[in-house]
Amino acid sequence: MTMRGSLSTESEVGPWSRVTAAIAPGALAGSFAVGVLAGLFMATVRLNLGMPGHKALFWMIPLLVARLSLRCPVGGTVAALGAACTSVAMGGHLAGGIAFVPLVGLAGGVLDALVAFAERHRLGVFWLIPLLAVGGAGANLLCAVKRMLTPQYQFHMLLGLTGRSAQLLSYAIFGWVSGLAGAILGTSAERLVRRKRPGRSGPQDGV
Repeated sequence: MTMRGSLSTESEVGPWSRVTAAIAPGALAGSFAVGVLAGLFMATVRLNLGMPGHKALFWMIPLLVARLSLRCPVGGTVAALGAACTSVAMGGHLAGGIAFVPLVGLAGGVLDALVAFAERHRLGVFWLIPLLAVGGAGANLLCAVKRMLTPQYQFHMLLGLTGRSAQLLSYAIFGWVSGLAGAILGTSAERLVRRKRPGRSGPQDGV
């Protein structure tokens, strides 16, 4: 009877442990906290760059650092939603307000998918960094949807382009820079975490 009880307990605990390991609640909470802090920063600090898409510097860089170092499978999505919701709650307009918050979450999901792809295929950092730079450009362009649907109130010119083309290029550039910086800082942070926890595996150091 005791043996049956032990087997029953193990069969119940085993699946739950696997679910907990897959979800990584601690890393999930950490990712969300990073997003909330990024949202607070966006709502209180103004760079006054006057260029569309520059807010990616605020939310995408910390998002990637958290995703790569904490290794939560949905950490990017959670951090992006945390940043967007906090920014909107504080009076900010990340991606265009509350109706477009899902776009920011989708952008975070794109970055999650790219990191997962790199982890699954064990890509080296010299592949991961340009991959996330390009992914950052694409993710930030998702946040430009609202701007594309509204009238233009400001004139923008960038590298000889004007109007919508200049806006899209600006979003792509800031996304690329944010993805690049986030990947570099994130892989550095991941290495530090790996040194403290030798059992963890992550993107390979080689090419």
